[in-house]
Amino acid sequence: MLETSRVSEQAAEEGIVASLATSPLYRERQNTSFDATSFLDVAETCAFIQATQPKEWTKLGKQFPGGEQEALAAHLATLLQKRGTLEVLRNGVSFNGVNLQLAYFRPSAGGNPEHQTRYESNRFAVMRQVHFSTKTPDQSIDIVIFLNGLPIISIELKNHFTSQNVHHAIAQYRRRDHREQFWGRCLVHFALDDDSAYMTTKLEGKETAFLPFNRDTFNPVIYGRFASSYLWSDFADEDGELQQGILRADSLLLLIQNYLHAERSEKTGKEKFIFPRFHQLMAVRKLLAHAKTHGSGHNYLIQHSAGSGKSNSIAWLSHQLANLCGADGQPVFDSIVVITDRRILDKQLQDTIKQFEKIKGVVTKIDRNTKQLVKALERGDKIIITTLQKFGFIAEMVKLDKRFAIIVDEAHSSQTGENVKDLKIVLTSDEQLRQALDKDEEEEMDPIEVELEKIQKARQRLPHLSFFAFTATPKDKTLELFGTKDARVKKGFRPFHQYTMRQAVDEGFILDVLKSYTTYKTYFELIENEKAEGEKEVEKLKARRLLLEYVDQHEFAIKRKAHIIVDHFTRKTAHKIKGQAKAMVVTHSRAHAVRYMQEISNVIREQNLNYGVLVAFTGTVTINEQKYTEESMNPPGTGDIAEAFKKPEQRMLVVANKFQTGFDQPLLHTMYVDKKLGGVAAVQTLSRLNRTAPGKQDTMVLDFVNSQEVIDASFQDYYQRTELEGETDPNKLYNLKYTLESSKVFTADDVVEFVDLFIVKKVPSEKLQPFFQRIVEAGYNNLALEHKGKPDYEKLRAAAQDKFRKETARYVKQYTFISQIMTFVDTSLEKFYLFAKLLLKQLPYQKQTLPLEVVEMIDMEKYRVQEEQNGSIVLAKEDGTLTPSADDGHRGGKEQEKEKLKIIVQKLNEEYGIPFEEADRVINAIKQKLEKDDALREAFKTSDIDHLRRDKLNRSIKDAFLNNADEFLSFMAKTETDPGFGKFFFSEMFKWYSGSLNE
Repeated sequence: MLETSRVSEQAAEEGIVASLATSPLYRERQNTSFDATSFLDVAETCAFIQATQPKEWTKLGKQFPGGEQEALAAHLATLLQKRGTLEVLRNGVSFNGVNLQLAYFRPSAGGNPEHQTRYESNRFAVMRQVHFSTKTPDQSIDIVIFLNGLPIISIELKNHFTSQNVHHAIAQYRRRDHREQFWGRCLVHFALDDDSAYMTTKLEGKETAFLPFNRDTFNPVIYGRFASSYLWSDFADEDGELQQGILRADSLLLLIQNYLHAERSEKTGKEKFIFPRFHQLMAVRKLLAHAKTHGSGHNYLIQHSAGSGKSNSIAWLSHQLANLCGADGQPVFDSIVVITDRRILDKQLQDTIKQFEKIKGVVTKIDRNTKQLVKALERGDKIIITTLQKFGFIAEMVKLDKRFAIIVDEAHSSQTGENVKDLKIVLTSDEQLRQALDKDEEEEMDPIEVELEKIQKARQRLPHLSFFAFTATPKDKTLELFGTKDARVKKGFRPFHQYTMRQAVDEGFILDVLKSYTTYKTYFELIENEKAEGEKEVEKLKARRLLLEYVDQHEFAIKRKAHIIVDHFTRKTAHKIKGQAKAMVVTHSRAHAVRYMQEISNVIREQNLNYGVLVAFTGTVTINEQKYTEESMNPPGTGDIAEAFKKPEQRMLVVANKFQTGFDQPLLHTMYVDKKLGGVAAVQTLSRLNRTAPGKQDTMVLDFVNSQEVIDASFQDYYQRTELEGETDPNKLYNLKYTLESSKVFTADDVVEFVDLFIVKKVPSEKLQPFFQRIVEAGYNNLALEHKGKPDYEKLRAAAQDKFRKETARYVKQYTFISQIMTFVDTSLEKFYLFAKLLLKQLPYQKQTLPLEVVEMIDMEKYRVQEEQNGSIVLAKEDGTLTPSADDGHRGGKEQEKEKLKIIVQKLNEEYGIPFEEADRVINAIKQKLEKDDALREAFKTSDIDHLRRDKLNRSIKDAFLNNADEFLSFMAKTETDPGFGKFFFSEMFKWYSGSLNE
């Protein structure tokens, strides 16, 4: 008979128990030691107290002579039931004048030796087949882990070799009677098989939610051991570093001390217990280990996808960084500064950290003014939560000689060059800057040069500042600023830690927004215009862009798309998520948003629908001399739009460059995109849909602009780990500077004079403005002067000015980034940056528009929008690689490809035009029939009820179709098979007919 006992569930159980029992602070205990009445292994509790607190044990003996164990068990059982295991382990208990600690946590480096001895006296025990209930004494749990006699973890184990897996373990937990007190005593419950691990902190019968606790979607193979053995044995992580098994004693004590906490839902008011997911624990563990070993002065990039639980990761990290000591026993950081724009993170950090800290006021939220920030920094408050912008106002108010950890909540939006420079200057003393510059105190220098050196050095990496930057979608610059250099990537950078979008989707923490992705293509025709110069050369890309911009903003185009959007929302979205689903319309400009808001509202009104619509854009938009603002377009009393959009009646939100990053609305189901997207912007915008909610099974995207191929390429870079291949050459700045100097718009003397005015004399803006205006008049306005007198002089001058303005903007943008990665100081670059930045603001700019004769070529009567691609976008399971900009700063640059206007007209006709002769003929014929329909005219005169008029008109149109079925067959079929087109057609005919009668 074949021997199978070696692959049984029992054998796997024995292996786990043996591994833990032989590890530090652990022992194996027999299940007869467990009391199912008090839910304690009280003999272990007594042994722990006798070893660590002998005086308190003596007091207990005096209070309950000969009955210490029974009294302790009774009191502990009562207190544990009322307060919970975590509270008792962290803070101990008191009764009858006896004060007992039930656990000791690791002291900081250089701590009290007696405390270290007590820490090493903690008693962990692992017990098999624990019968946990007096009600059902035949039932048992496979493995229970105890700390000083208190049960803290239960484990249900299954084995593929016996045709069972982790999902059978989960099902077994869900069948248990969740009202049994034992389950509430444990801090976490693990469902395990040889490959996978899942966990929950609360059993709720069939409703119990188990979360994955895996290293990836599928755990990597560990040679000679189960793939899930990282729970009970030490293991090598993805970087080859040895990590302690999760259930080892040191690891569990750290979890109890610094991670586990309760979290209350603002929506439901219910409290849930939080145990970190695997990637959260590993990220924080690895960051702390590196900072402890290497000290301050390092940058870290944490690429964690949406759905990663970033807020908790930041809370755990900031709390432990604030208490982190190096090998010398001294704090690594004096203060932790958390940079965030999310109001919800402020409260979450405070609520989470106060559960770990016994001292009030550890977390300081800067929510009033800059003086509050100054005081917090000077006092040395442990954790300070603020926005980056506040540092710009206090650079001269505070000088600190301390070490800081700066946690950046979202690396893209928060980490811009000028604001970060201000932050670094505030958090850096003059002495720290002098040491960074490696200057001799006796060395004499021009005070202006000294000040510029300090500013420039403050932009660079400094030894007393460490940045911990979180983002799901790192750009190439973000990777270069904060990423970890990796020899496996040529001159490249990678994140310090990652939790990928792929894993988040696989594990169900976010939805796959590319599952249902429909693209539409715009069709229109150009007609020849005798006023246009057909042979005239124009820039191809610019002409295409401007033509498409004009078409997309045309009233007719937006009206047609509004009908498609409302029809789709009504048929496909409104009933989703138990009838609560919401949608977002993403537009490419504020004017676009205004028009969309108007047209969508009109369609909803015409169709008697009850969908609320909101619009979001900044400032004031003027269209045809009419001014529009958010306040004037939204319902009265709307207030905060994000809050208003939570209301059940508000179903659609039209946005222009707002709410496309950081906006979290789980009921958002569908997105209508009428804006060109690509790269990070595509991922961030579409990811607004990926939040999960009860009843939310899927998402939908209708895209009027982008192709599936473009979106696929954008997401692929961020689907798994994102790496950067190659790095930026700081010498690019010299080449950019040379390009601008060669234009002869300004002289070297102008830059010297600017430094004297701006830095030395600090003159007000009213004196700087004439200085720059002189440069504009004498230099900028005289570009291409050598062509004066030629027929195309104005065109050449405009092109030269456009080029100079773009090159100036490039220098300013590049300097804010490159200055942060430079390893040298050259004040001439800083001076030029300050000069170029202010000059750029004074350069006149004229928005590009299409010539009138080209506008007249666009035939909007031939406009239509047609579904092009409908289906899923499937991403490859591979890492993305970004490359830095290839240019070296010398340009001119590549001249845009030019084509003759005639060829562009021809190509646009080919790519976007379709024959509409039939449609024109049908519509004109129907108009003629309706004009002759006396009964229809009489119905409109005698009835003022809108829907009765519409019904009569629709019947008349259908009669006209039927009378000419042979001629109108395809058009009639389209109104039946394409409901969106049908509604649009009948609505337009209703407006035309009503208007014709009024005339």
